[in-house]
Amino acid sequence: MAELSCYTTARWSGVRVALGRRAAERLARDSAALGLGTIDPEFALAELTRLAAYRFGAEPGIVRLEARRDGNGALALVGATRGLGPDPRAWSAVSAAHAGPHAIAPGAKLARPDVEAAREAARTAHSDDALMFDAKGRLVEGARANSIVVRDDGALLVPAAALGGVRGLALGVLLDTLPEIAEAELTRDDLARAAELIAVSSVRGAKPIARLDGVEIGAASAPGPVCERLAAILRAAA
Repeated sequence: MAELSCYTTARWSGVRVALGRRAAERLARDSAALGLGTIDPEFALAELTRLAAYRFGAEPGIVRLEARRDGNGALALVGATRGLGPDPRAWSAVSAAHAGPHAIAPGAKLARPDVEAAREAARTAHSDDALMFDAKGRLVEGARANSIVVRDDGALLVPAAALGGVRGLALGVLLDTLPEIAEAELTRDDLARAAELIAVSSVRGAKPIARLDGVEIGAASAPGPVCERLAAILRAAA
């Protein structure tokens, strides 16, 4: 059995960790749920900030902090950084399988084989994300970002939390800000009929998904009005 670990990832603006407090609190919550140990969110935020500032200085970048057991069984925090890389205006995505909710900590941001396989599928297809569906064909989450479906009638829908998708930092901001966002069981057909399909993450903000498995979604070659609204909310929160 693979060793349990959880992590949080956030964007360094050159000045601060965007949504840094949320990132640190998520790591503390998930570590406790998995039984890895207690993490002080203030310490985690300080570590994220220290690592990002050391690695990037005044330039933007991505910082990650992982909680896991060391060789002696004690809780260890392991940091990593990477550059921002390409940032296309609109995304494409492929379909991938989701393994289902974690038995101990559903919704936690874990190092998971199904997510790694989905990310590899996206890389192989030269796509920006992989949308993960359960055995019943219901959308659960993206391997890199959460998804929001905008129907023709203007309704904003997200996959049901009970399906086990990670509640990303950006999605948390939007759920707190926009009470009209509702949970729903969403299929590929729902995505195909969407007025907008939007990926949201703390690193990339809000991005339109223009194609899924090579099929165009809505008129998403450029951000639609809802995507632009969500992007503005996330910029203000960061």
